[in-house]
Amino acid sequence: MKKTLPVFIATFWLSIASYGQTDEPAPITAKNPPSLPQALYESATILSPHLYNGPRYHIYDSRSKDHQFFQSEDWSDGSVSYDGQSFESIPMLYDIVKDKVVIKYLGRSGLIQLQSERIKDFSYLNHRFIRIEENKEADINLSTGFYDLLYDGKMQVLARRMKQRQEQIENNRVNVYFLDKTFFYIKKDGVYHPIHSKTAALNLFDDQKKALKKHLRDQRINFRKDKEKALVQMATKYDQLIRP
Repeated sequence: MKKTLPVFIATFWLSIASYGQTDEPAPITAKNPPSLPQALYESATILSPHLYNGPRYHIYDSRSKDHQFFQSEDWSDGSVSYDGQSFESIPMLYDIVKDKVVIKYLGRSGLIQLQSERIKDFSYLNHRFIRIEENKEADINLSTGFYDLLYDGKMQVLARRMKQRQEQIENNRVNVYFLDKTFFYIKKDGVYHPIHSKTAALNLFDDQKKALKKHLRDQRINFRKDKEKALVQMATKYDQLIRP
């Protein structure tokens, strides 16, 4: 093993020296795969320090009737923009009680929670979550955390996905439940507006209020029963109506 390491390092630096003679490295494609030393080096020095460097994550309330994760407690591949780099096909979970992205520690046992402040955005279960940080001086009054970007046009429709942990005693046993809660926001003209009702949403689209009411009726969308779909439809239609 002591002889193998110097040979690997020497081979790696030779490959780097010859590879670095051009101004820009050739793109890595199926026809132009990285050399073995380069691939081994990248897997050892890029993934480990930059992605697998968060604190350990421990599954809690494993015997509860519900779970603390967004949509599913099964692992699903996602992508994440982390510490200025993009990572694809990463098995992950999203704990929406703690607002933490959880990944498997590949090659080792255990789970890791990514450092939230280093995440720009991540995609998971066909949803894209972006990180927003509270900044009252910049008129960003949202609580710091991850927001589901439902629509991204001239305005944005966002949802804050949360679960609330509750305990209930049944037959002298404490059972844990996680109740879903979702809060919606619309970003218009750089300002985030909380949306609690249909009226609040229509007030933001005041110049097209009648047209949007008609659109919801034509699409048979009930705002109270499906607020998420209604808000996305309203924002989409509004952009179409004001398009020059």
